[in-house]
Amino acid sequence: MKVLISYKLNDELKRKILKEAPKGVNLVFSTDEKEILEEVKDADAVFGLLTPKMLRAAEKLKWNQTPIAGLERYIPKIPEIIERDIVITNVAGIYNEEIATHVFALITALSRDLPTLIRRQDQAIWDNQNVRIVPLLGKTLGVIGLGGIGTEVARRGAVFGMRVIAIRAHPEKGKPSFVEKVWGPEGLDNLLRESDFVVICTPHTPQTEKMIKSRELRIMKRTAFLINIGRGAVVDLNDLTEALRKGEIAGAGLDVFEKEPLPSKHPLWKMKNVIITPHLAAKGLSSLYEKRRVNIFIENLKRFVNGDPLINVVDKKMWH
Repeated sequence: MKVLISYKLNDELKRKILKEAPKGVNLVFSTDEKEILEEVKDADAVFGLLTPKMLRAAEKLKWNQTPIAGLERYIPKIPEIIERDIVITNVAGIYNEEIATHVFALITALSRDLPTLIRRQDQAIWDNQNVRIVPLLGKTLGVIGLGGIGTEVARRGAVFGMRVIAIRAHPEKGKPSFVEKVWGPEGLDNLLRESDFVVICTPHTPQTEKMIKSRELRIMKRTAFLINIGRGAVVDLNDLTEALRKGEIAGAGLDVFEKEPLPSKHPLWKMKNVIITPHLAAKGLSSLYEKRRVNIFIENLKRFVNGDPLINVVDKKMWH
C-alpha cells in the first residue's frame, strides 16, 4: 500500500508518522509538483490537497485525507472527485476550543458594550452612562450547527448561565445535557425567535448558503445579536448590513464574510454596534493544530489499512 504525503510537515511530525504508521505502508513525502504528479499515479491514499492534474493522474486512489476542515473551496474546484470512488476525510474538530473562545470574546464584548467603551478610552473620556449592558445570565443562546464547534460554544454558554438551544442537520444524534432544545433545520425560525444571541457555527454547504437573509433577520428579536464564525456565505451580507442599519437587530460580531477581506469602504466598518475580526477565530495554536492534523491522519491510516470505517468522512456533495 502506497500513501503519498504532499502536505508540508516539519521533521518532527514526519518522524511521528513514520513511527506510528502500520507496517508495510510505503510512505512517500513530497512537496515538489512534478514528483507529486509521478508519485500519485499508483498511490492508494493522499494526505494533502488534490489538484485536477493529480486527480487525473491518480489511477488507484481510494482515500484523500485533507488537512482542512471546510471543503467548500476545495471540492467545487475538482468536481470530478464527486463521481470517483474516493473517500474524502477532513480535520473537523481540531479548532473547536479556540473558535468557541473567540465566540465568547465577541459575545462578552457586545454584552458589555466594549466597542463604545474603547472609543471613549481612545478619547480619555470617563463616562459610564449610556452604556448598553446585557447580562448573560438567563439569556438564550441559539447555536446554528451543533457540531464540534457548536457544542463547545453551547458548553461555554451553559457555564455563563445561559439557556442554550440549537439546530443541527441530524437532530437524531441527540443533544448534550447542557442544551435544552435541539431541532432539525426546520426549527431555524424557532431558534431565531427565542434567542438573545444567535451564533452561526454551520459549515458552508449548498443547503446553508445564504441561510440567513432579510426574512430571518426580521424574525430575530430587535435586542438580539448575531455572531458568525462559521462561513461568510451563510449570511447575506447586504441584508445583514441593512438590518443593522435599520436597528432590526441590536448588533453583530463577525469573523467571516461573503467577500474577504471586507472592502475598506464597506459600511459595516463604521457601525458602532458591530465588531469585526479578520477571519482569525482559529488562529493562535498552529503547532497544536498541526499535531492534531497528523493525529487524525495517523488514526485514519490505521483504519484504512485495517479496512475499518474512517473518521471525519465528508459528504462530497455537501462539501462537509
